[in-house]
Amino acid sequence: MYFKSESLVISRQRRGFTMITILWVMTVASIMVTAAELAGRNAVNAARNRTQLERAFWIAAGCGARARAAIDEALGETASAEAAADAWRVVGRSSGLVTQSSECDVVLEASGTRLDVNAASEEMITALLRGIGYGDKVPGMVDALSDWRDSDEVARPAGAEADWYVANVREPPRNAGLRDIRELARVRGFENISAFDTVMTTEPGRVSLATAPVSVLIAVPGITRETAEKIVALQEAGTPIRDPALLAGMISRISGDSLSARFPDVVRSTTPDPDAWILTVRAHSGFPVITAAFRWRLIRQGKRCLVVRTWPLQ
Repeated sequence: MYFKSESLVISRQRRGFTMITILWVMTVASIMVTAAELAGRNAVNAARNRTQLERAFWIAAGCGARARAAIDEALGETASAEAAADAWRVVGRSSGLVTQSSECDVVLEASGTRLDVNAASEEMITALLRGIGYGDKVPGMVDALSDWRDSDEVARPAGAEADWYVANVREPPRNAGLRDIRELARVRGFENISAFDTVMTTEPGRVSLATAPVSVLIAVPGITRETAEKIVALQEAGTPIRDPALLAGMISRISGDSLSARFPDVVRSTTPDPDAWILTVRAHSGFPVITAAFRWRLIRQGKRCLVVRTWPLQ
């Protein structure tokens, strides 16, 4: 009787172990099936995203090509080189030159509409920062930016080099020009990038008399606020200034004297005809929406519009 009870207990234990083993195997199998399903689903989603991204890219390329062709056609229809220059100045204001669609966002901005932070002198950056209201903070900001851009490790009187950034647990300067305007947010004093990316850029180009706002124009040595406001009034009237010398008869004597005293600097730092137009295209495809974006740098060569640089956007 005792042996029979012991045998019964052993049998039940074996059945319990067997059941546990079966359940464990079923659980592992279930996990493996679920993982396989997830892997398959992720693969399908990744393939779908790649397809939608490719589609968005070609939509963007089509929108960009149509915009460039429209500008090219407008230049080609002009009667002379001077007329082509006039058309080039107001490309961004001309209706119908840049086509829009429900799938694309197309933005055209002249280089020189914002100040090139890599090429601008300390005097120009100082004038711009004072013009947008930074007051007593300006000397430290200018020195910090100059320290970021120069190649040495010697801090300027109010500046900051690697030791300051390391002490404040921040990435030290690259000691070179900024690669992108977003890098400006890493420079001491410029952390609020939204206050600067509308007036500063890393895109090369002289200040455009046809498109730059007052806040950028007053950065040019010799251009007072009055002169800058007159230039912008001419822009808004659709008749941007062809020659800065013509401004002398449109402004007060004080502003005229300032312009005359620094006229070589004005000529060197500005241009009546934008050096280039920057065409930004974003296209959307699929759901959830996948976006592809790029920029083209467009230049004028006679009566033609040429793409000389392409770069993708994140």
